[in-house]
Amino acid sequence: MLKSTLIIMSILLVTIHFAILYFWMFDWQKLATKTGFISWFASILLGIFVYFTFQTFSRCDKAAVVIRNILLCSTLLTIFLACIAFIIEAITKAMP
Repeated sequence: MLKSTLIIMSILLVTIHFAILYFWMFDWQKLATKTGFISWFASILLGIFVYFTFQTFSRCDKAAVVIRNILLCSTLLTIFLACIAFIIEAITKAMP
């Protein structure tokens, strides 16, 4: 039961991470809101939590390993986008 719940949560999180990537590239104003920051931060934390929860399963289960790796990659991508956004924000604030 826990495994199926984690798989569903992982699929939803990967979808949210790709939605964040889409908004980051094409409509960044929606991510620069309070709701955008909360969803961004919450999806990163939940992605890390689900990834480490997945490690309790057997490493022999190929489906769990693949889903866990996809979740890790999408979470790292979202963290990278957040870092780049903060760098861009700092650079633009430093401009006269």
